[in-house]
Amino acid sequence: MENIMKFEGSKSIIQRVLIISTFLKSPLKIINSSRCEDVQTLIYNLTKLGFNFQEENNSLMISPTQKIINSQELFIQNSGTALRLLISRLAIMKGIKTSVDCSVQLKKRPIKPLLEILQKVEADINYKKFPIEINGKILKGGKIEIPANISSQFISSILLVAPCFTADTELILKGKIVSRTYIKLTQKIMKDFGVESEFKRNRIFVPANQEYKNPEEYHIEPDFSSACYFWALGALSSSPIFTEGGSKEFSQPDFRFLKILSKMGAKIQRKPNYISVRKGNLIGIEIDMKEIPDQVPTLAVLSLFAESKTKIKNIHHLKYKESNRISGLINELQKIGCNIKYEKGVLLIHPLKMKPLKVKLHSYQDHRLVMAFYILKTKFPYLTISDEQVVKKSYPDFFEDIKGLKLIS
Repeated sequence: MENIMKFEGSKSIIQRVLIISTFLKSPLKIINSSRCEDVQTLIYNLTKLGFNFQEENNSLMISPTQKIINSQELFIQNSGTALRLLISRLAIMKGIKTSVDCSVQLKKRPIKPLLEILQKVEADINYKKFPIEINGKILKGGKIEIPANISSQFISSILLVAPCFTADTELILKGKIVSRTYIKLTQKIMKDFGVESEFKRNRIFVPANQEYKNPEEYHIEPDFSSACYFWALGALSSSPIFTEGGSKEFSQPDFRFLKILSKMGAKIQRKPNYISVRKGNLIGIEIDMKEIPDQVPTLAVLSLFAESKTKIKNIHHLKYKESNRISGLINELQKIGCNIKYEKGVLLIHPLKMKPLKVKLHSYQDHRLVMAFYILKTKFPYLTISDEQVVKKSYPDFFEDIKGLKLIS
């Protein structure tokens, strides 16, 4: 069988587990870890705090520290998830002072709402500009209002530490909730480690004084955010692409991308040990992408090869990602002659009517734009893409893996 793909562990899951591991009193083994920059950045900074990590093959052993190292200057590079999740964890490290800095690009992304939420529960955070200074202390919890229309990571950040608050916590999510499935992913992982929470409508309740329990081993799902690019390539190839996964359901939101491809007309098979995707007669669709926003660029590029227009709704929060992905997609796809526009909250994409112009696509140093644009490059090799190396953030082997495929139009 050709075109068989295997993927490292989901960075979304691993980063949440890494934060939880800092509460554990005995070693935890993560099976199917990841070498991506986002995960390695978080590991590096937790090591500076005194936690011990041993990597072997695709597993990671995490050992607790006898004493957290005080007065550390942490640098999160370009990982928005690591920055947001770690800040709340540092805020409840009693007696520990830290400062947190990050890349110029990450400084442009929203963080102030999270800091204001923590300050409302009496966290000691000094923030006028980076670096952020944090003095850890015991926090009380209680009723907390959180903006839910910018990033679900604000909510996940508070959720992960809420079991350690001295009072029960009720999170009230304000505005249209984006990426609800990522909040549920956080809850699911917390439950795997023995912590309960309840999510109803726009409220999440977390009982106080819970302790995370150590399962000793934790298996990480394959990163289906990475798999989506290969599923999209499969939808354009007469030779199927096979990925691990099988017939079971998975907790990552991006796993739902398979259903979107099926709706468009791709031919999908799910067997006990693998998933295969190959070319069908692709049609344009109308789809709400608020739960899997990272795959909007992938879908936008794939829509160029459909027989009719595609409408993508509920993606306003894409402007808060590594780049403004809405304007990025419009600017770059228009360069190749695509009819694409964003009106009244809907991204409208018409199929390509002619061979793209020979241009350089600007990636805005955004790993997801690079990988989505590379789907175009497999069809039109004369296209070039800026800052291709940024894929290391989430998928270091992307180019090596994609060049190993046999694709037939």
